[in-house]
Amino acid sequence: MKLVSFGDAGSERPGLLAAGDRIVPLDEVPGVSGDMNAILAQLPELRPRLAGLSGTVSLADVRLGPPVPHPGAIIAVGANYRAHITEIAGPAGPFPDTPVLFSKPAAALGGPYDPVVRPVESAQLDYECELAVVIGRGGRRIPREQALAHVAGYLIANDVTARDVFLGEMHKSPAYLQIMRGKGADTFCPTGPWLLTADQAPAPDRFRLRTWVNDELRQDGTTAQMIFDVPALVSSVSDAITLRPGDLILTGTPSGVGSTRQPPCFLQPGDTVRMEITGLGVMATPIRDER
Repeated sequence: MKLVSFGDAGSERPGLLAAGDRIVPLDEVPGVSGDMNAILAQLPELRPRLAGLSGTVSLADVRLGPPVPHPGAIIAVGANYRAHITEIAGPAGPFPDTPVLFSKPAAALGGPYDPVVRPVESAQLDYECELAVVIGRGGRRIPREQALAHVAGYLIANDVTARDVFLGEMHKSPAYLQIMRGKGADTFCPTGPWLLTADQAPAPDRFRLRTWVNDELRQDGTTAQMIFDVPALVSSVSDAITLRPGDLILTGTPSGVGSTRQPPCFLQPGDTVRMEITGLGVMATPIRDER
């Protein structure tokens, strides 16, 4: 199934994308209640009830918001593709033994076609195409071999980064890295266009990720290149925090980010960043300057 949220920002409704690009408003289906997080928690029981429904809302007539508008946590993984580590740090040194985690605030969330806003503090806005894992069944210290049973599905995410803000005053001390400022600004986590449920998705190591800026292909990688695969990430994150339905885990980006190009090529107002992942649709976000 393809689950969506639709409507004005801040008041999105949960929906099911059905045949013919028609949306079934899930808040109108008897026996379905609550927000997307609640629906994900009940998905195994709801699945038979949702099968075969016909949509009543045209996809073309509504705004798509983040498929999960109110995740309890947005956890991102850094340095999870060998080629990306090499492109940002030079010849490959030792890779991490444990996933490198950070979080993004809820205010960073955006829909799949909403503008990404470059803040006035930054001249080095960059993209990072990532497979996002959506939790359906929560838990703490989930064993790796049980991790996929906790996954509701997958969606596209862009871990937008203001590189210059992110680096902060690193020239003074590594302690002065500005992770939240550089990766957590408003609009810095567009997601969508839909959540593909795990039962219809490729195997977690079979996703192909691609990014275009305007018409230029910038990133082209697969999840088979990850250092820590999806089960390992779900297990590791659950060692740090209790996972709950609707939580998002961004799994890292392949090589090809703008900051490592020669010369570096950062996003400019008027650009459009287009991201595609196998089975998860296409996300296209225009770049705007903060006004």
